[in-house]
Amino acid sequence: MASVPNTTQASVKGEVQAGGAWLTPARVVLAAVLLLCALQLFFRVSDARAHGEVEGAAALAMIEQQPAASITPTGQVPATLQASLATVFTPRNGVLSLALCQGAQCSSVFARPGALPCESGLSWPALCVAVPSRVNIGDTLKVGYDLQPYLWSALLDLGVTIVLGAGVLLVWRGKQAAPQAVAGKAGSPAAAPAAGSDRDPLTGLLNRVAFEAAVKRHNETSTPSATGETDGCLMYFDLDRFKAINDTHGHIAGDLVLKAVAGRLRYTLGNGAVIGRLGGDEFAALLIDVSTQTTIQQMGRVLIEQVSKPIQMGGLTDAVGLSIGAFMLKRGELAVGDILHRADLAMYEAKRGGRGRMMFFEEAMDEASRSRAQVQIDLNKAIQDREMFMVYQPQVDAFDSIRGVESLVRWRHPTRGLVSPDEFISIAEQTGLIVPLGKMIIELVCADLVALRAQRLALPYVSVNLSLRQLADPAFVDEVQEALKRHGLNPTDLEFEITESTAMVGQAAKETATLKRLAEMGFRLAIDDFGTGYSSLGRLLDLKVDKLKIDRVFVAAITKPNFDPALLELMISLAKRMGIKSVAEGVENVDQVVWLRQAGCQMMQGDLYSRPMNHAQLISWLRLQEGDNDFDEGVWSPTMTMEESEV
Repeated sequence: MASVPNTTQASVKGEVQAGGAWLTPARVVLAAVLLLCALQLFFRVSDARAHGEVEGAAALAMIEQQPAASITPTGQVPATLQASLATVFTPRNGVLSLALCQGAQCSSVFARPGALPCESGLSWPALCVAVPSRVNIGDTLKVGYDLQPYLWSALLDLGVTIVLGAGVLLVWRGKQAAPQAVAGKAGSPAAAPAAGSDRDPLTGLLNRVAFEAAVKRHNETSTPSATGETDGCLMYFDLDRFKAINDTHGHIAGDLVLKAVAGRLRYTLGNGAVIGRLGGDEFAALLIDVSTQTTIQQMGRVLIEQVSKPIQMGGLTDAVGLSIGAFMLKRGELAVGDILHRADLAMYEAKRGGRGRMMFFEEAMDEASRSRAQVQIDLNKAIQDREMFMVYQPQVDAFDSIRGVESLVRWRHPTRGLVSPDEFISIAEQTGLIVPLGKMIIELVCADLVALRAQRLALPYVSVNLSLRQLADPAFVDEVQEALKRHGLNPTDLEFEITESTAMVGQAAKETATLKRLAEMGFRLAIDDFGTGYSSLGRLLDLKVDKLKIDRVFVAAITKPNFDPALLELMISLAKRMGIKSVAEGVENVDQVVWLRQAGCQMMQGDLYSRPMNHAQLISWLRLQEGDNDFDEGVWSPTMTMEESEV
């Protein structure tokens, strides 16, 4: 009789479990994965459509610059324009074809080999996007845009979701099995250390702790060589362009790159080398019983060549470079930390010297490192003692009227005199001192602007450069607001410049939120050094920038032989179509001014107008210019108002 209640209880328990069996963790994870898959596909296709529209707008800008008579009623464009379109859009892997349509008649103006005609809607492997012309009503440009990279990206994101889901299931199963897994004999496999605990989980190489232990064992195996010869080499590796790949293609692609690099290091160095991943994109290798730099130099050249080859990341292909620092060591002479430090210094110098190269440690590198450390100490004190001052370079419009000035910081050291910005700005950014330095710069700029306007001189705005670290500082926006309030200024009195690379890589939530908040408050944003980095046009539109500052290298090319104007014209035209200003930097002669005006560039800056001036010099310079400007009674209205009145 005692068995009956137990049987009944087990039966009831089984019925309850069966009733809720459909809601298992595996099914919940599967449903979430399917939902995320659909969302990823939708968003990726939407991204592709947005990029296709931007590319089509850029192509239309080039086409619409042609005389209307040169385009036939069927949409046929001149061969020279087709060649220019091919030059501009061939490097842009996303654009497969371009076709100009006038009514129902369409004519191809650019197509990659094997590209199919652009059909409306979604058709593998291309998305057909129709971009209507705002100049010639009725004309449409059909853009065939490649969907494959976006779908591969969605697949990679889905892979992360699956891995995370599998991790959740494993954790859940581990908790269920924990009571049974606790017991075991002391000598059983369960009680033994986990296999591979000395390995980097991503690449399979030694982790930092295990690698340093291996170097220590080698260093302590025997007494120093009696002849004083080296008996090994430590090579320190750092990848070039790895951050750009992470920011452009995502961390999954970055992980694939790290795995590929680890494999190439193992293959090239062979089994005789001890290889480890020290963290991030830094690797190291200990080569034993190698006594000549010539051998290491040969190996370094091969390593750089092998690692720099293109890497497949799903449907994407990209490449990284390799910078190498090498230190020829003698066993027992130095501690492991000192050995790694010397190899690291050599690697740093290889990067400073142009990347993609190898350098051996020299004692002068240690002295340079100490010098940089001293600059950091002095810079910290300089910020506290306010040893900085500002210089300003004017920005003028196409009529030579003053629109504003760009502010540039200078450091007057008490014993060294003027310190070059190239020497301290990079150190400020690396150490985080750029944040308090940037706060001081804004205070100095505001004070100078107020003092200048007290002289009844017209200056609409001052442009201030920002770094990525400043954008990531949560207190930055509030501090700017407080500075403006203290000096009685408005957001329209300041303009913030960010480099093109900063605008592209600053896609983390903090940086993006800061930039958008500044724009919403009325501050204008300018992209500096435009054309020298990787740009996403969609990103520029998302940030609502007000100006594109074309880098000086493109302006300098205007007066050189074999100057090709296509790219420069495209940048100026692109800015105009986006409804923002184009500013040419580094203008040095009248020939450049004439060409830029004819091309439609709206603003210019450079030594032709004035070299950077301190505050007193700027006041004198503005007084000299007053007779040539048309500002009424020193009015400094918002810049956009004045600029729009002349468009």
